[in-house]
Amino acid sequence: MALKLKNKEVVDTAAKWFDFDADTKVQLVSLDNTEYQIAMERMCRRVARNDAQFQEGDIGVIAGEKTEYVNHCLAIASFLLKDWAGAVDGDGNELKYTEQVGAQMLEDNLELFLFVLDNSAELAASKKVEQVETLEKQSPASSGKASGQGRKQKSAS
Repeated sequence: MALKLKNKEVVDTAAKWFDFDADTKVQLVSLDNTEYQIAMERMCRRVARNDAQFQEGDIGVIAGEKTEYVNHCLAIASFLLKDWAGAVDGDGNELKYTEQVGAQMLEDNLELFLFVLDNSAELAASKKVEQVETLEKQSPASSGKASGQGRKQKSAS
């Protein structure tokens, strides 16, 4: 079997709407969004760097440090959750989507946090299945000429 270079897939930024509940819809992109992946990797490096400042048995908090969950909510609000319809504030007023409000909503609502991750993961999985199906489809035979599809030569009778 030959070593084969796979085509680098184009990042799919297409967003899809999902019903969160009877009143609220959220617009999400795929979990394999490159910006989200980079943000998560950066967060993990920052957490590890902060942890390295403490000796075994020491506990502490660095000034301004946020929890991993809070950072994850911000990454989701910035790169996976793109919009919503039907979200309201404590007084019942409709909330326009912003990354800051989205992060706060995710922090306060674990159900929404898990919903976004689950549905963004489903988008990534369905996109992967679609890519595999597309790559496995055989293209029509070509004669190599600019005229297009190859044709069988007529045999001399």
